[in-house]
Amino acid sequence: MHSNEERLRDYLKRVTGDLQAARARVRELEEDSRDAVAVIGMGCRWPGGVSSPDDLWRLLTGDTDGISAFPDNRGWDVAGLYDPTPGTPGRTHVRTGGFLHDADLFDAEFFGIDDAEATMMDPQQRLLLETGWEAMEDARIDPRTLRGSDTGVFLGMARQPYGDTVDAFPEDGVGHRMTGSITSVAAGRLSYTFGFEGPSTALDAACASGLVALHLARQSLRNRDCSLALVGAATVMADAEIFLEYSRQDAMAPDGRCKSFSAAADGAGWADGVGVVLLERLSDAVRNGRRVLAVVRGSAVNHDGASNGLTAPNGPSQQRMIRKALADARLSPGRIDLVEGHGTGTPLGDAIEADALLAAYGAERDRPLWLGSVKSHLGHPQAAAGMAGLMKVVLALRHGTLPPSRYADRPAETVERSPGALRLVARAAPWPETGQPRRAAVSAFGVSGTNVHTILEQAPEQTPEPAGTAPGAEPGDRAVPWVLSGRTPGALRDQARRLLADLAARPGRSVRDIGWSLALTRASFAHRAAVLGDDRDALTAGLRAVADGRAGAGVVRGGSGGRRQIVFAFPEYGGAADRDAWAELVATLRDRSPGFSALYERCRTAAEASLSDAADTQVDTQVDAQVDDQVTAYAAMAALANLWRSSGVRPAAVVGDGLGEIAAACAVGAVRPEDGARMAALRGSGGDPGAAAPAVAETDAAFWYSAGQATELVLGTVPAGHWRSAPAGSEALEKACAQWDGPLVIWFGVPGGAEFGVPGDAESGVPGGTEADASADVPDRPGAAVVIPGAHHRDAADPLLPGLATAFAYGASPDWRAAYDGTGGRAVSLPTYAFQRRGYWLGRDDREGPDIPEGHDDRDSRDDRHAGAAAPGPVSTS
Repeated sequence: MHSNEERLRDYLKRVTGDLQAARARVRELEEDSRDAVAVIGMGCRWPGGVSSPDDLWRLLTGDTDGISAFPDNRGWDVAGLYDPTPGTPGRTHVRTGGFLHDADLFDAEFFGIDDAEATMMDPQQRLLLETGWEAMEDARIDPRTLRGSDTGVFLGMARQPYGDTVDAFPEDGVGHRMTGSITSVAAGRLSYTFGFEGPSTALDAACASGLVALHLARQSLRNRDCSLALVGAATVMADAEIFLEYSRQDAMAPDGRCKSFSAAADGAGWADGVGVVLLERLSDAVRNGRRVLAVVRGSAVNHDGASNGLTAPNGPSQQRMIRKALADARLSPGRIDLVEGHGTGTPLGDAIEADALLAAYGAERDRPLWLGSVKSHLGHPQAAAGMAGLMKVVLALRHGTLPPSRYADRPAETVERSPGALRLVARAAPWPETGQPRRAAVSAFGVSGTNVHTILEQAPEQTPEPAGTAPGAEPGDRAVPWVLSGRTPGALRDQARRLLADLAARPGRSVRDIGWSLALTRASFAHRAAVLGDDRDALTAGLRAVADGRAGAGVVRGGSGGRRQIVFAFPEYGGAADRDAWAELVATLRDRSPGFSALYERCRTAAEASLSDAADTQVDTQVDAQVDDQVTAYAAMAALANLWRSSGVRPAAVVGDGLGEIAAACAVGAVRPEDGARMAALRGSGGDPGAAAPAVAETDAAFWYSAGQATELVLGTVPAGHWRSAPAGSEALEKACAQWDGPLVIWFGVPGGAEFGVPGDAESGVPGGTEADASADVPDRPGAAVVIPGAHHRDAADPLLPGLATAFAYGASPDWRAAYDGTGGRAVSLPTYAFQRRGYWLGRDDREGPDIPEGHDDRDSRDDRHAGAAAPGPVSTS
């Protein structure tokens, strides 16, 4: 025991010291770099089956690259394009490159786009939509929460000749030809689809496009034109023209591979690619509790000017650009550890770049400047090249590893002859310890003469993601909800499959953290499921049931109706038969919920005080058992309804019967809880509750069903001072259910107690029927009401949680913070949305392409098949 206490003390001291150092570091960054910008999320598609940042890191540190044969799904005459002799007109002597073999696939339905428009859209636009969504999810932000915000969009891309050779367009798609092809619409489409209202622009600076877009986004953030910036770049080669042109010049590597800064360099190799990052001012990111991936310390853009040729690289201009970026970052050259070079694999261009690096960063260094290029793994993704390099550097900074460049075992002469000042990273190695934060720079040069240099820095220390506990060891005394959703039933099942695979890959993570992240960092769609479990095994079993589309313990799946209107229903007190059930419920909730306990006690106190003061009235001062029972039931209903409201579930209408009338009026604010308690006490003692009724307050409830006249619907607000008391019953509830197409009714009663009865088309019922709860899989019947208990008495650990999970499955939007309060849950990384993608490509015989089988990860499939030269409208909620 003593040893454990010492270890705990040492750990706390170390954590305290780390936090103090982290705070000092943040202050230093904020003071020394007023325009520091944080990278908080990333999404991508790169050759080699790369569909996430983790995939990219595996490719960079593995033994293979992303080069493969020409794609067979873009309408290219693959066989007719090839001629082994360079310079043959209309032919290419290279037939490999870095391709996205699934570039035709897109989840049009998810983004509210019909098939005709999706077919006419440049695939670059389509992939930017998907990767933009994923970058926000990677930042642990529900993208829908940014709708209406000043988030900016900055894209780097060039127009591709998608569909230019098509003789005839689909008749229903002609109207989308312009918006589907012009570059400026790409940025506007992201802003429109996601509802962003900040700056939105797309630019073409050739191979420098992505980093120039980032430079402009950084300026916009600094100027407070936007609070977040989605920055992306994309290249999807719609035809083989670039291969034909560079074959004519004999400027391509015969094997399609860029041998960056290597003595083996023999030309460029071309590639597709899409990368998106989400940026936020560092001070805002820290204040908002974001996970910071890296910090952009400085950047600079310039042009070669009147140099020795329009398209020829210019060393002196590159040097000036680097020095300007260093000055912007307020760093000396010796503070940079690694440069991610442009490195196209052309001997002349690489030599000019290496000389510029030596001149700008200094031949007299006390340690080498490490050099590499992601193009040696992916090929040259043109407009997206800078973004590929930036993402590589962000990952390297996070992992504390210098990732290798391929073909670095034989450095080019320019690198070889430098006196150790410039050194290629030939194999993965730990980042050198210098006593300073890790820092790196990324270069990109456009064929038009535009140069850009970006300097990045290791993120300030943050509390690390917890490693979790051994599988099955938590949560113990309290069930945890895992909630999932999808735009389609297949997406919901695939989402569960992706989470199962993630759990297998990272088994030590806390189930509370996973649940918190599912609930608070992901958008909710029409098709939903909730899984409740006491430990990892139970939650995983429930997740498998969702993935398989079958029923399971602790699993509830809702219908496809999307959001439902919510009705709170409060029954009459059922007499002595209800006494024990109410007492049991109250005891559990008082122990589990301070919010429930506080309001319950307020009601009890008010009731007892009113009876004590009523010695000279019609009420006996002795609080008898009947009075106590009714006060208990009323206080419990009022406090339980308040818990639901504080959990984000608010009614559009309330219905009350007898004692439930008073609770219903309290639930919509028509009477104060204490006033309702006095009325309940008078009612229980045989008095007239109206004698204690105050003037009824105005309420903002959309509808309030009068407890006095079950057939009367009061629209708008309850008239001030208006109170009616008479039996209600099933007639009022039936009217509420008829008002909307399939409402969600929360029934605040106890098992075996008084009930309203429900309309004949209700999916589930109050006691006497079948509860819709966390073990239900109720058939989806359009228009049917769903009735669930306000508290599940059989779950003594947390009577409210099963109801909240069920309400979520049927379209409600609970605030899950309350459910996770006190659990220590925190945001962690999760798999991104499981897009249900279909094929779209103009000019191809199979216009829509094949559907992807459910449960199959389409984002890897085609790249795997083609890896012969290399191994491995606005979004709505319904």
